[in-house]
Amino acid sequence: MKVLLVDDHPMVRMGIRAGLESTFQESVEIVEAGSVHEAISALNEGFFDIAVLDLRLGEGSGLDIARYVTENDLAVRCVVFTSVKSPRSLIAAFESGSVAAYLEKDSDLEPLAEAIEAAAKGFSMLTHSDARAAATELGSQGALDRNTLTKRELEIAELIADGLSDAEISETLHLASSTVRNNLTTIYQKVGVESRTLLAGLVWESRKDLDIL
Repeated sequence: MKVLLVDDHPMVRMGIRAGLESTFQESVEIVEAGSVHEAISALNEGFFDIAVLDLRLGEGSGLDIARYVTENDLAVRCVVFTSVKSPRSLIAAFESGSVAAYLEKDSDLEPLAEAIEAAAKGFSMLTHSDARAAATELGSQGALDRNTLTKRELEIAELIADGLSDAEISETLHLASSTVRNNLTTIYQKVGVESRTLLAGLVWESRKDLDIL
């Protein structure tokens, strides 16, 4: 198993590396990177099974790397290991499309090793339910005012809340993908959110009001 370890603090990388090598012994090969640029260069130069990412990387974020993995269709599972405890960060990690686990650094290395092992086997410890819980934690945003949306926009918002991708919504509603994207942009502007998970949170709260959860 080949692991890319990304953290901008050399001493932190050293500690994590020692712990993972102690756990996995000779079955792991670890390559270190201290920045987004170094990490992307490493990804372009060789194959990795797992990327362990800190979120705060000086000039960038570990999520920049996770998005790069998704956008370039790389077969790398990302594990976030960070001191950043934020519902918004967790939601962003989920929406990156490549993050399989989100762990805080105040935990020891055993959960990290377990997350890496699970991710390498194709399992994910960061799920739609986790993102939904994070959106609920941001619940001070309130519920969706359904009267602000057209019938079509409301249909799309409901399907977003059900976890469907743009392609699946396009197929379900028999709409062009561009039409779905344009409607989604309009919905974001109308309800004042910037991500599909936060939109889903508003829809979930409105369902409580309608007693349809």
